[in-house]
Amino acid sequence: MSENAIKIVLPVLETNADLTEDEKVIYKFLSKTMLKPISEIAPYVPFGKSKTTQLLKAMGKKGVVAIEGKGRGTKYIIK
Repeated sequence: MSENAIKIVLPVLETNADLTEDEKVIYKFLSKTMLKPISEIAPYVPFGKSKTTQLLKAMGKKGVVAIEGKGRGTKYIIK
């Protein structure tokens, strides 16, 4: 950078401020472009499979996550 340059630092805005801390942990492992089944999410979060599923359903009701499929074929993606 030269001495005539201006450096601007912008704040990082939390787009999902209404999520709980547990939901934020799961949100980090979801994708905006790829559907992921619970089997790809559960190993990376510190919760059991049932709690992870409950949190994903709650996030679906909040409109943060899209849920596609039923039963074992259920997959999740960020809206």
